[in-house]
Amino acid sequence: MPTATRILPDWYLRSRLKMRQVLLLVALDEQRNVHRAAASLRMTQPAATRLLGGLERMLGLRLFERGPRGLVPNAYGESLIRHARAMLATLDHARDEMNSLAEGASGRIAIGALLVAAPVLVPLALARFKQRHPNHTVLVHEGSATALLPALRRGELDLVVGRVSTDVPAEGLDFEAFYSEPMQVVARVGHPLARRRSLKLRDLAGQMWIVPAPDAPYRRRLDAAFRQAGVTPPSRLVESVSIAVNKMLVQKTDMLGVMPRDVAREYAALGLLRVLRVKLPPPSGPVGVITAIGRPLPPAAADLVQALREVARAARGRA
Repeated sequence: MPTATRILPDWYLRSRLKMRQVLLLVALDEQRNVHRAAASLRMTQPAATRLLGGLERMLGLRLFERGPRGLVPNAYGESLIRHARAMLATLDHARDEMNSLAEGASGRIAIGALLVAAPVLVPLALARFKQRHPNHTVLVHEGSATALLPALRRGELDLVVGRVSTDVPAEGLDFEAFYSEPMQVVARVGHPLARRRSLKLRDLAGQMWIVPAPDAPYRRRLDAAFRQAGVTPPSRLVESVSIAVNKMLVQKTDMLGVMPRDVAREYAALGLLRVLRVKLPPPSGPVGVITAIGRPLPPAAADLVQALREVARAARGRA
């Protein structure tokens, strides 16, 4: 098949691309097999083959290569699949928003909240937002950067609130920094270590810990800090990025947890946890809001970003 030597005009894809071809691209990426992809879309294999062939002829490009594990998208295919997923996510947003409107709401946005922002920054900003948009629905997904940032790129989320680490690929993403926030060690009320006025990281290596997963940027920094202190990183672990699970485990056991400063202070002020006086390595980036480059925010999502800015300014003042 010939290789494209020029970019197609805007109208070409808009007028000739079929929705069934968009659905087929995503199905092929998931199934890596024409027969299974066709079955998932309730079409015959010959029909799927014709759709894919028509799309490749229209573009003048081959989109998939046949490998030992089935069809594998090449660079052109991966690019088009990424945009196909974004198109389908936009349509899903439209469906959800129309359903919300039919149920009496005025619209719907979806956001992601990383651990650093989920317990304090996001709830306070949502409270402000709901004062201004009482009928607007906000869907909040809590998780790790490795899960939420790909969803943002695919168009499944309007924005993500949290920390962008220098260790996480930021291609296609825009980041607005709000403030820097250190990490702190927390323990249950009455924990024997809570009475210690001077602690070093090497004193805590033998404790049970709740830490992020091994692929999390801060986990790597924490393990490196233990090694720099001359001890092996803790081995008695629970790996979790759920703030609710982490808080309950710290409250009910002798396990130590790692939390952002504002989160730790909030729980300490409520008498739920104690902050240990030990120095931790700094996080790899500031807290802020992450959006997709080239995809304008809906007006309501832009208003939520403004509410996040206002709460962040207040947080900086408290710090």
